[in-house]
Amino acid sequence: MTALPPIHTMYWDNIPPGILEKQRAVCEHLGLPLRQERAHKQPHGQWMNSLLEQHASNDIVVICDIDAFPLKRTAYEQAIAHAERGALFGLAQFSNHKPGHDIYAGPMFMAFRKRMWESFGRPDLQSSKLHDAAEVMTALARQHGVELVMPMPTSTLISKWALGYEGVFGIGTFYGERDFFHLFESRKPAYEALLAAVADDVVQDKPLDFSRYLEMVQALEASELAPAGRRAGWKFWKR
Repeated sequence: MTALPPIHTMYWDNIPPGILEKQRAVCEHLGLPLRQERAHKQPHGQWMNSLLEQHASNDIVVICDIDAFPLKRTAYEQAIAHAERGALFGLAQFSNHKPGHDIYAGPMFMAFRKRMWESFGRPDLQSSKLHDAAEVMTALARQHGVELVMPMPTSTLISKWALGYEGVFGIGTFYGERDFFHLFESRKPAYEALLAAVADDVVQDKPLDFSRYLEMVQALEASELAPAGRRAGWKFWKR
């Protein structure tokens, strides 16, 4: 395989610096090129539109959320291989606040050739009444008979949302055969430690310690139930 295309991710100023640092550490350890871009207050879909305009038609474009990363290099290479052969790759996602019942390839980790977007008529990737950000790509892929590759959630540390009729996902979700991780709600400081724990295991080439992650979740939940005076040191939002 030739040089891997870079991972593009954006962030607002409300994202804790540690989130950025851990994503960089994982990508550096796996040998994956990463470009983190500060785009404060810019809507995600608008940023993706701008990103696509910067690429050539034949480029593979990789989009990732600031609180997501591959758990192994081979998972990234496989995502790129799917995009190179013409598929739309993205982690399975569902918009519970939009109409419809279909899962879609989510831009928390997504890869496709720019020419695909052009062949769809250069659709606006911003959120609309019908679709969440970039969801329109999946709707158009289905209309055009384009292959969809959407790794499903296989485990989650805090179940929070329905994945349509396909299952659940939530805070700290793992996809595929322990291929990708997405924290969700990284703007909330209480969850940063969960991402850091997973990232540290990847960087240190350790097995994913699900028992430890769940102990951390249990500590968070216990602190939420404790009297206010005993919660100092935790900043936790109710789910």
